[in-house]
Amino acid sequence: MVLHAFLLLIVLTGAASALPDQKPQSIADGSAAAAEMKFSYRFENPRFWIRLIEVDVNSNGIGVMRFTRGESDEVLDCKVKLLPTTVFRIRSLFDLSRFLYSDTDYQDEKDFSHLGWTTLVAKQGTRERKVRFNFTKNEQIKELEEIFRGIANQEIALFDIENAERYQPLDLPKQLEVLENDLKLARITEPERLLAALNEISGDDTQSLIARNSARRIVDAIKKGKFKTPMKK
Repeated sequence: MVLHAFLLLIVLTGAASALPDQKPQSIADGSAAAAEMKFSYRFENPRFWIRLIEVDVNSNGIGVMRFTRGESDEVLDCKVKLLPTTVFRIRSLFDLSRFLYSDTDYQDEKDFSHLGWTTLVAKQGTRERKVRFNFTKNEQIKELEEIFRGIANQEIALFDIENAERYQPLDLPKQLEVLENDLKLARITEPERLLAALNEISGDDTQSLIARNSARRIVDAIKKGKFKTPMKK
């Protein structure tokens, strides 16, 4: 009997060692789910100069931004590639708020609809949730709103700076002034995202001295970490 049990133990041990290493199912599933997650942001106010902003990104930070402004109905768009730290913070805030699994109404009793409406969307597999509000006191949702708006601000700034470089060089110092003001007010989510464009301007002898000096000043400030962002961590 003892010999039989000993032989059975040897067989089971050998079978276990022959199995390939595998991650726990929960970890594998979590990684797959994370790769499938998508996020969207929408801001709308027909009375504002920028009437509509839409940002769609996946969990790798790759996506697109669309916006309309002024009296034109033309939809302007540009590709988006967020930094890993930004994607991590966005995902963390959606997770911490249990956004996909909650039915919390984020709209506060106060009505600020005159300042525009924000819509946040998260999608993971077949699960999707969309919320719309004009003012919230929920800290996590408020930070998400500010992060996405900061992403829109930086992409619109880059869009306008590129156009000024190509078609309206005399307007470039003004665009840089607007950008610097947004940086000082922590309205830009990823200051580092601006460095390539600013370095190009600072080294371009065809641009005005004012524009080149402004670009250099902003670059130095970004590298020294002088500008805060909407991200709390």
